[in-house]
Formats: sequence, C-alpha cells, structure tokens
Amino acid sequence: MVVGAAGALGGGVARACLAAGATVSGLDRHVPAAENQMTGVSYEAVDVLDDAALGSWFDNTEVPWAVLNVVGGFAGASSLRDLDVDELHEQLRLNLTSAALLTKHALRRMTTVGEGRIVHTSSRAAQSLEGVGFAYSVSKLAVLHLVSMAARETRGSAITVNAVVPSIIDTPANRAAMPGAAHDNWPKIGEVAEVFVFLASPRAALVSGAAVPVFGLV
Repeated sequence: MVVGAAGALGGGVARACLAAGATVSGLDRHVPAAENQMTGVSYEAVDVLDDAALGSWFDNTEVPWAVLNVVGGFAGASSLRDLDVDELHEQLRLNLTSAALLTKHALRRMTTVGEGRIVHTSSRAAQSLEGVGFAYSVSKLAVLHLVSMAARETRGSAITVNAVVPSIIDTPANRAAMPGAAHDNWPKIGEVAEVFVFLASPRAALVSGAAVPVFGLV
C-alpha cells in the first residue's frame, strides 16, 4: 500500500515495489488520470486526513503487508519572528496528523495478523537548522518521534515501523524550483524508493524505529 502514489516519489516507490514482485495498491486523495496511472497498480481515492474514511478503507480491505507513506506538505524557510500560525497548523496536519492516522489504522489491522511494515517519510530538514523553516522542520521531526513511539509499542512483534529521511530529491518540480542547484548530487527517486522497498521487505525484520538518511552527495 503506497500512500501518495500519484506523486513523483510515490510513483517511484510503487514502481520499485512492483519490480520487487509486490501487489501494489496506490492511495491518494484523488485517483490520477488514466494516462498517469501505472500498469499493475490498483488506485483508490482516500483522504488520509479523514479518520473515519481512512478507518473504513482499512476495515474493508485485506490487511496490507506494508504501508509506505510518502504524503505530506512543504513550507519554505522563514524567521520565527514572522511565524505564520496557519502555516504551522497546516504543516503539522499534512505531515504529522496524516502519518499518525495511517499508523493508527495500520497498527490496528496489522495487529490482527501479527506482522507487517510501516514506513513513513521524514526529511533532512527535521535534523538540520540550516536553511529550513520551523513549521516544516518541526512537523517532520514529529514524524520521527511518532516512528520511535510506534516502534516501541510494537516491540516484540513482527510489525516494524521506520522512516526514510531524504534530503531534497531530484524531481522535475524540485529542479524547476532550484534551477541553479547541483542536481546531480541530489538523491534520485529510484534510489530513495529502494530504501522503502528494503524496509518493507522480510529482510528488514530486525529494523524498527530507524530513521534512514538518504542524502545523496549534499
């Protein structure tokens, strides 16, 4: 189950999962247009910020082996003197609340079978004070705390909870936003996706509570 499958990273994660032989469900707020859908991925529209709707989706589908969450928001750097409270609330909602609700329902269902994988997406901005804004940084840091607490809660079971922590990823949108940057040094979508696949695999059974950095050469 790839949450945020319609985006650039989500599409890359879904593609990598297919290549690894997985059956892939792609969740997003809206089902992508037919020409943007990937063959082999079953797409469904679910609002992950709607607790009841998300819970209903989990209740009415087979328990997923892995929930790979790449949804979230971004806000640029600004001074705390100019803090926008609405922006702070929105970043916490998009990054933390979405991850918390997915964790809630994934754990609720995975506990019934006693095994599974949950992988969230944080950001290098969660661990850096340089060039990042408070709202985005603290929301992604909160995701890491969520992962730590969920891993503690599932200790002793075959359910693992981890996070992938990329720096800025080499996507068309990011290149357009930063045309003068050293794009070749950024981690590529496929490289980041392979980390998700590993953490979702049976091979990662002993890894839980980890925040795996994928920074490229920057």
